[in-house]
Amino acid sequence: MTINWTTISESDRRRIAAWQKGMLALAIFCEIFLAADWYAFAAVLPFVSESLKLNPAEAGLAQGIFALTYGIGMVVWSPVSRSMTARNMLLIGLAGTGLGMVLQVFVQTYTQLVLLRLVIGFFDAGIFIGNMKLIFGWFPQSRRGSVVGIILAAYSLAITLDFALGIPLTIATGWRTFFAVLAVGTLIVAAIDALVVRNSPREIGIADFTWGNETPQKHLPLGEIFRSKWIAVGGFGIVACTFAIAGTATWVVPAFITVQHMPPEAGAVIGTVMGLSQVLFLVIGGYMSDRLGKPFMIKLTAGLAFLTALMFLWSVVTPMPFGMLVLFAALSGVALLGGGAIFALLSEKYSDALAPAAIGYAEVFGIFSAFVAPWMMGVIINASSGAFTGAFVAFAVVELIIVGLLLILAREDVRQGAVVGSPAE
Repeated sequence: MTINWTTISESDRRRIAAWQKGMLALAIFCEIFLAADWYAFAAVLPFVSESLKLNPAEAGLAQGIFALTYGIGMVVWSPVSRSMTARNMLLIGLAGTGLGMVLQVFVQTYTQLVLLRLVIGFFDAGIFIGNMKLIFGWFPQSRRGSVVGIILAAYSLAITLDFALGIPLTIATGWRTFFAVLAVGTLIVAAIDALVVRNSPREIGIADFTWGNETPQKHLPLGEIFRSKWIAVGGFGIVACTFAIAGTATWVVPAFITVQHMPPEAGAVIGTVMGLSQVLFLVIGGYMSDRLGKPFMIKLTAGLAFLTALMFLWSVVTPMPFGMLVLFAALSGVALLGGGAIFALLSEKYSDALAPAAIGYAEVFGIFSAFVAPWMMGVIINASSGAFTGAFVAFAVVELIIVGLLLILAREDVRQGAVVGSPAE
């Protein structure tokens, strides 16, 4: 016999609430180091490029290549998530990523850099799916939009810190020191995970507790995921967001330095403002997604990502004062407004037995853009002898295509409330 939030004692509710805060805090730290390790290279791209003699196409590929094994990792970790605990997934992911970051400190060639970014990307995927599984174990459906919004905001906060702290630290001590700090932090979080993580209220002594979206079926076929259109909706929704975040994080600061003649040290200001904007809009969007329709939020966000691309295209063809560049950076976070809605939607449309795997496969759809965006834009910039206009035109065209696809796909079925793999089906 199962028990739920309404049938447990008040003392048990307080215990769960306390553990929720602790597990959310740990999930935030996991997400911070996942993203910080990913985008550290983008933050200090000019410094690493100078040190390793990289041209724009090579730099864009080095940043984007990370997504290749991140996507492969999603394919590997998604089926594993059905049987492995959130704690173990996080432990393996954090330890593997941390050790990869340690080795990255000592790279001497472009090939070594690319190989290590491939290794780190694979383990980072385990962190992300483990984080989602941890959240699903500790929070009910009614709160997952806002909680996932906070987790994704931590992702953007990490990118902010990469620019805000990474650039000054790199200027003062070199980019290798910056990478070393991230490596140590990642391994510390792995140790904390090993010591304190519990996967659900059942592991703190509240036996048979359920949030209501679990299923007794332990080995549901993964094919069930792809029989629903929502996997495509989630995937294309992620494409809209990740293309925007990867493209802007990699090329906006170099574009402002080149086109608007912004001093390089001001890149920390622009990167910080862009990151804080993402944090703000992700938190706001997470709460909105718990109150408004999630498909609507996903379509809205894709439209806003397209407008963001147009905004930055304007910035590379028109001379502007620095204050306008800061304003554009402050508005850039609207491209991620519905980020929390994407993962919350998948946790609604699939049972908890399939939701982490569904999210992993949706990430494969979307994460491809995190590889394509910086690389494609870098190739266009390199081919045009350092001009940025063509790259941002391509950015806008991709986002417009995604808007069209989501307008077709992200429509609610007449039959509401159906959950793939739920006990009721």
